[in-house]
Amino acid sequence: MLKGADASVMEQEDFASQHREMTSWDINDIKLPQHVSQTDWFQEWPDSYVKHIYSSEDKNAQRHHSSWAMRNTNNHNSRILKKSCLGVVVCGNDCSTLDGRKIYLRPAICDKARQKQQRKCCPNCNGPLRLLSCRGHGGYPVTNFWRHEGQFIFFQSKGAHDHPRPETKLEAEARRSIQKAKTAFSPTSLRLKRIQEIE
Repeated sequence: MLKGADASVMEQEDFASQHREMTSWDINDIKLPQHVSQTDWFQEWPDSYVKHIYSSEDKNAQRHHSSWAMRNTNNHNSRILKKSCLGVVVCGNDCSTLDGRKIYLRPAICDKARQKQQRKCCPNCNGPLRLLSCRGHGGYPVTNFWRHEGQFIFFQSKGAHDHPRPETKLEAEARRSIQKAKTAFSPTSLRLKRIQEIE
């Protein structure tokens, strides 16, 4: 009877030790956990100070995907990919669509394109657009870290997003396609097309 109790205690201690190993690591550690019994499901919107261990087979993890608007940031450790959040572009008039949704556009990744984006008008009300920068990590942007180690991809997020979620890449592409279609079939563009055909 005592042997069974000892074995049970040892199993509990092993489990506790493994749990500590799975949660106590930091992306900058020299050695990361390698005895991972279960990997995490991919998280599209990681927020707050979270850590995940993904399978190296996970396609989203391989692409370092996030629905937050993240851009690669200079990092001095070549083994760790660092990405910083750009925030969200909002309507300066704080308008809403007919169905009551606010305008939360995805910021352009490139600095120049983002500046150009802010000079454009809101797609809903033609008001000015403005960038709400992410400052959720002690006044700095939330940062995501990715590290490939063997059969695992380690992910760590530092900071909590202090702004609304931007549209996803797919939503942004769909919106732009609709805008292009509207522009292509507007009375002005059709009139110009007819004039060009006549000439």
